[in-house]
Amino acid sequence: RGDVQFLKDSGFNMIRKHIKVEPRRFYYHCDQIGMLVWQDQVSGGDDPSWTRLQRNPKDAYWPDSAHESFMKEFDRMVSQLYNHPSIVMWVPFNEAWGQHRSIEVGEWIVARDPSRLVNIASGGNWWPVGHVVDDHHYPNPTFSEDSERFDEKFVKVVGEFGGHGLAVKGHLWRESQENWGYGQKGLSNSAEELLQKYNSTLQDLLELKHYAGIAGGVYTQTTDVETELNGLMTYDREVVKIPARELRKLHSCLFRQ
Repeated sequence: RGDVQFLKDSGFNMIRKHIKVEPRRFYYHCDQIGMLVWQDQVSGGDDPSWTRLQRNPKDAYWPDSAHESFMKEFDRMVSQLYNHPSIVMWVPFNEAWGQHRSIEVGEWIVARDPSRLVNIASGGNWWPVGHVVDDHHYPNPTFSEDSERFDEKFVKVVGEFGGHGLAVKGHLWRESQENWGYGQKGLSNSAEELLQKYNSTLQDLLELKHYAGIAGGVYTQTTDVETELNGLMTYDREVVKIPARELRKLHSCLFRQ
């Protein structure tokens, strides 16, 4: 609950639950606190070439047995989480990881749950199915230059950006290992530098909102995870790198007309 409440207090209105399915308690807290959730299907299997939003995408070949297992797990996830109102979007694939039979999978989930949006591949190979077209770019958000071809039928979002890191001594998973972040020029040297980088990414997202029609963005990420130090909090949740009140103040620019 603490992670969700921190994000709510910081002015975030959505969490993308990437790679994993959480225990039901997590979604209960999102329901109660008022936090929207994009829920990914768990990735696995063979990958196609990663072409992002380019035309003429490719899918990986999966045999029927592997595809049937994927769909069985997908269906069970939807059944388990269906009654949580916080979930507003299903994301079958991420960055072309295990991406296969995209049109078939997309049409299936649209029919399986017509009450929610479908983002066929967050940052992956985009196919014209579902409701969303999603690009990833680190550290500062960008979007496809020919984005106008999506305007009539699809919502445009940046499903991952940011990843600015800061190491907090005494709160690292393993100080003996190499720690890293997605941001350019390595990890930040101070909390002040991290704040400056964070604000820079927000300004770029604001530009995309005004001039490319981007409707949402997902910052990487809530907490550090082992040696990946992209978090707004440390892995042990004992240190907040940017205070919630400061984040809320920065985020306010995104919600003005």
